[in-house]
Amino acid sequence: MSQDRPNRLSSSDLCVDRVIQKVGKKITIGLPLGLGKPVHFINALYQRAKQDPSIELHIVTALSLLAPKPSSGLEKRFMDPFVERLYDDIPELEYARDVVNHRLPDNVKVSEFFFQAGSFLNHSEQQRRYICTNYTHALRDILALGVNVVGQLVAPDTDSNYPDHFSLSCNPDLSLDLFAALRDAETDTNPIALVAECNQNLPFFGHHAAVPTDTFDVVFETESSDYPLFSAPQTPISNADHLIGFYASTLLKDAGTLQVGIGSLGAALIYSTCLRHQDNGEWKALYQQLNVAQRFPVASEWGGTEPFTQGLYGCSEMMVDGFIYLLEAGILSRKVYPDADLQTKVNQGSPYPEDVNDSRLDQGVVMHGGFYLGPRNFYQKLEKLSAKQRDLICMTSVNFINDLTDHRFGDQRLKVAQRQHGRFINSAMQCTLDGSAVSDGLEDGRVLSGVGGQYNFVAMAHELKNARSILTVRSTRTSAGKTQSNIVFSYGHCTIPRHLRDIVITEYGIADLRGKNDETVYLELIRIADSRFQSELLKQAQKAGKVDPTFTLPAEWQHNTPDAIAEVLDEFQTKELFPPFPFGCEFTDDELKIGKALKQLKAATGTRWGKVKTLMLALVQGTAGNKYEPLIKRMQLDTVDSFKAWLDRRLLVLGLKKAGV
Repeated sequence: MSQDRPNRLSSSDLCVDRVIQKVGKKITIGLPLGLGKPVHFINALYQRAKQDPSIELHIVTALSLLAPKPSSGLEKRFMDPFVERLYDDIPELEYARDVVNHRLPDNVKVSEFFFQAGSFLNHSEQQRRYICTNYTHALRDILALGVNVVGQLVAPDTDSNYPDHFSLSCNPDLSLDLFAALRDAETDTNPIALVAECNQNLPFFGHHAAVPTDTFDVVFETESSDYPLFSAPQTPISNADHLIGFYASTLLKDAGTLQVGIGSLGAALIYSTCLRHQDNGEWKALYQQLNVAQRFPVASEWGGTEPFTQGLYGCSEMMVDGFIYLLEAGILSRKVYPDADLQTKVNQGSPYPEDVNDSRLDQGVVMHGGFYLGPRNFYQKLEKLSAKQRDLICMTSVNFINDLTDHRFGDQRLKVAQRQHGRFINSAMQCTLDGSAVSDGLEDGRVLSGVGGQYNFVAMAHELKNARSILTVRSTRTSAGKTQSNIVFSYGHCTIPRHLRDIVITEYGIADLRGKNDETVYLELIRIADSRFQSELLKQAQKAGKVDPTFTLPAEWQHNTPDAIAEVLDEFQTKELFPPFPFGCEFTDDELKIGKALKQLKAATGTRWGKVKTLMLALVQGTAGNKYEPLIKRMQLDTVDSFKAWLDRRLLVLGLKKAGV
């Protein structure tokens, strides 16, 4: 270990002093995506820059997490207690809040390569500063910006299996390679500073995520500054989401590999995968009711219907909480090994007799993840994992996960052997009839989120034998009270180009696009579109000469409606299957009822006339008896002292009645 590293300090301001002493006042700091930001240190550095205009501070990062700040009215009454409960004990990222409020000083700028979805859609400064890059290219682009300081949240060096090691835990994704690259480039005239902030609430993961303490120049550590991990609450899984997840679960191959993204579509896949394994009879009943095998032959050819006897291996840039549910269910159980020859033997059946004492068999893991982020119960589950279970998870470099050619933790032959029967499942916002997918931005150039690793996994699916890229898309969206199709003829922006088209799933089925001619692709996608839009999509396709002008929509395609989905799932939901929150929820039962009412009100007031009509109905029908008293009290409307509060109360009651609460 280095004799002069790390410098352990209990003051974040002293940490800032040390960094400035080493690198000067022109600081370009790289911060991990999402959870791994050292909040106390970066707040201290940002405040120093605000106080001292001679400091030039450039913060380069992604996904700066902030608690929501509802504006006013019923939303604020609903969200304020919830936000206080979840986030009051977590210090806020001060630079991120100032970015939102357009209050950055002139000597500070913030560049991100991935936004919280939709958070900066109308923020011109951040739109201009956005860096568009694939996750695997982010390291290159960060280095090109001249990063000379890195700040990282770490689990402290308390694990007896890894003495004198910190754990990068939630974010080795870019940091492992960034640390190495910066140290290699460091000279007397090009100083760098690596800063760790310890937090005992961060679970300690070993393997690649454990790094020597002398990796860092400065360490901020004091138990009094520990704070809870930032929670990304579960979102409800709608009926449409559940069917999308179910169709995706039919494509999983036993002894295969799984990558899945965040959000309700990913959670829906996890739920149906657990159902397939744990209650196969009910899963098969829905499979047969939907006539999956006959309608969508790709499921029979590429997927499976039985429980997972050999298990799945997780290889996902984001280790979502669903992987822990798969681990608990015994599904995430296929081990992979750090040796290509051994892995090949294992793939062929079981290790040869002479290998039974091979120490490499003790190095098997069931999960490679680049970063994690999730709800509070996810962090609790990670903390409660036994040492043996935690050793099955290897948090590692995103380049190992997303790039077959990266050699730091394994060559291409090893990765190919590990990733057999790969299913790389990601969500998209829209899909055009030629098979292009829109996932990160609008056609006017504005960015909603970022490319992340989606392109990497789609491309990898085309490179690996027996692998498939699966994009999940809700067939419709509602904006300003108007329902629109997410299967569209064309769009002025794409994230995944048409030449990488593969499998697309909506709640109405599976479109197998790989290697198909354009007419087949167009019709496959029209087939799984909402029936309200199929005729117009067909007309556009025929006008463009992409579909035979004599083709007519088959009758069996024309039942793609929300009512049909509800009818399909109704019998199962009476058995408490396919619920909106199968993995728990941060909301109380009363809050779920209120949330349902507010959703009704939002839908009803999407247009000007809708607002007028809703207000009139509230005046007439917004009286309440004792039935809603607890819900009214939760919304701080049990006593009203203004006309606005009086009207809010009547609107709430109307929403509750309309929602059937």
